[in-house]
Amino acid sequence: MSSFSKEKILPSNLFARITETRLRNPGYALAVASGRVRREGFVQTDPLNIVAADHPARGSLKAGDDALAMADRQDLLGRLMQILQSDWVDGVLGSMDIVEDLLILHGLKSEAGEGFLDNKLLIASLNRGGLPGSAWELDDPMTGPNASTCVQYGLDAAKMLLRVHMDDERSLNTIRYCADGIRDMNTIDRPIFIEPLPVVPTGNGYRVDADPEKLIQLMSVCSALGDSSRNVWLKIPYTEQFDRVVGSTSLPMVILGGGKSHSKEEFLENIRRAMDTGRQVRGTMIGRNMLYPKDSGPLEMAESIGKVVRQKDVSA
Repeated sequence: MSSFSKEKILPSNLFARITETRLRNPGYALAVASGRVRREGFVQTDPLNIVAADHPARGSLKAGDDALAMADRQDLLGRLMQILQSDWVDGVLGSMDIVEDLLILHGLKSEAGEGFLDNKLLIASLNRGGLPGSAWELDDPMTGPNASTCVQYGLDAAKMLLRVHMDDERSLNTIRYCADGIRDMNTIDRPIFIEPLPVVPTGNGYRVDADPEKLIQLMSVCSALGDSSRNVWLKIPYTEQFDRVVGSTSLPMVILGGGKSHSKEEFLENIRRAMDTGRQVRGTMIGRNMLYPKDSGPLEMAESIGKVVRQKDVSA
């Protein structure tokens, strides 16, 4: 882990005010959301660099060698605050508790003219019910917000995960949930990201199967879900034969970071290669490899990713 200091970015007294605000004024986050300055268009800066922080809602707390790294909420919020203050970062993906924590902090910091969410994209994570290691893991219902909540909070988009194992009938339920999620978001005409991941059992859950043919097949299924694909984006891993993967769709897509830590140089080079593959690749949506990098601090890594995404500069 890096030498990031949570106390420097998010002092304990400010972190404590989140809980006090939740107790004394439960509607504060919603009130802040109604006054937040939103972008005029979703793709204002093309391509996009989004930080992903929806892992805790699924109980996935590990980063690097620390099994509970993301369980330290002060530390996680501090990393997000630091990253979101950068012009090289376009927004954040999170579950509603994290989004509301950030909105509260934005409101409190705005009192001193230091708000950090104006003109940033807020993206809600919809299905977090498929808990890793659970008996129902591949049956992944929508346990997050719906379209009306996205409107109420001024959220800019939503995201769903679709893990499929062809021998497990529970995957069919998740396909149905995701189709309903697309239909729901289409009623408000806001982008919906879907993350299609072929998986295989490991004996203790599932791991992603990065076989290009399986990914292409599942991407083709996802592209056709719901009543219209007009708002659908794909979120996919960088794989072998990536030109074939990208060429299998006309939908815009972002590249995910994955759970495995890489050297900074290798990680940035993979992003550059992905960005060079085709016009469908419109940015990144990266979590732990940005928030908890091995070789640098979170802000430095976030800005390095942003420079690769926008300028294809891997020297950052």
